[in-house]
Amino acid sequence: MTGQLVEMDRLRIALQALVLSKLPFVLYRLPEGTPQLMVLTQGKPLSFTALSDLDVASGFVMAPFDLNGSHPMVLWPNASCLKASGWPDITTCLTELLSAPDWAALKAQVEQAPLLAPGTINTMGAGPYRSDFAQFSAALHAGLFQKLVLSSYFEQESSCFYVLDNFMRACAVKPELMVVLAQAPQVGTWFVATPEVLVRTLPQSSRLHTMALAGTMPYCAENMELAAWSHKNREEQALVTSYLTAILGDDYEAHGPYPVKAGSVVHLRTDLTFTPKQGLSALLAALHPTPAVCGLPKAAALDFIVEHESYQRSYYAGFLGEMQCPKSGTNLFVNLRTIELLAQQGVWGPWTFRSYVGGGLLAASNEDSEYAEICAKNRSVLSNLKPELWRG
Repeated sequence: MTGQLVEMDRLRIALQALVLSKLPFVLYRLPEGTPQLMVLTQGKPLSFTALSDLDVASGFVMAPFDLNGSHPMVLWPNASCLKASGWPDITTCLTELLSAPDWAALKAQVEQAPLLAPGTINTMGAGPYRSDFAQFSAALHAGLFQKLVLSSYFEQESSCFYVLDNFMRACAVKPELMVVLAQAPQVGTWFVATPEVLVRTLPQSSRLHTMALAGTMPYCAENMELAAWSHKNREEQALVTSYLTAILGDDYEAHGPYPVKAGSVVHLRTDLTFTPKQGLSALLAALHPTPAVCGLPKAAALDFIVEHESYQRSYYAGFLGEMQCPKSGTNLFVNLRTIELLAQQGVWGPWTFRSYVGGGLLAASNEDSEYAEICAKNRSVLSNLKPELWRG
């Protein structure tokens, strides 16, 4: 056991130093998969401003909610990154990388700094959700939209920040999620544990997988039964599913809707497998942003959100994941359950961050119940963070 702890401490120090170094990297774990690390040791990730640029891209991509010059897509290219798979390989890779003269002093600083005592996560303030609700609700009651997704953020602070422990906790407690820690000059530092597939390559098949994930209730045994779900939640799920099936045409198979647990909440989910009739970038243009994070009609809903939501979503509600990788293909997920690291004081903390959450609104939506839903989602996001050192 002692040897395992020593090995974990080496990894904890190396990963903390990697974040502090500001080197561009991505650490991720596909659902039920093995942790993967990509580090760009020179330069910065590639920036793209058109989805068509992805047709010849291979690597890990992170795209914003609204693609524009201020928020481009970024790609950690396969060909240019130092890569490692699995914790032992990742530990060795990072130890060697951070022993180089440029980073050795930083690694030594982290190694010598005493770990902070466990603390709590405090919410400093909520974003403008309630002030935005009236505008979104008025547009829905006027019949301009079938659905709109209203999001917001919570400002948080914590006395300590252990990168490895947060990541390992999310992987262990929520094995069905895509877990990502990504850093680049263009985007900053983001921690994501998302349940929603945008598009995935099915193993040994030409078919792809996407999903409609819409409708949310707190987790309990009763809510894992479809009969417990309200008309509003079922309608929201049906709208998203209808949009996706219209894109896919006739050649698809559907399974659902059915309830799925995602931390402390439950969603309604419908799985769709299909044979693509268009190129990948054209498919992404049709899928992103999905009605689950945007609304219907999609183009008008996107414009309305960009104009009327009181903040810019940036990379929240965008997508991220593997793009045309040689071994694993394409595995893209919607960027939900998202934390943006804003500032860190000292090696282990304290730190401040934003957690982003949102929910679908229909004309029948009630402000108090919808706000309670995003608060529940925020608690699920924060459950991925563990101030104490992670011991399994």
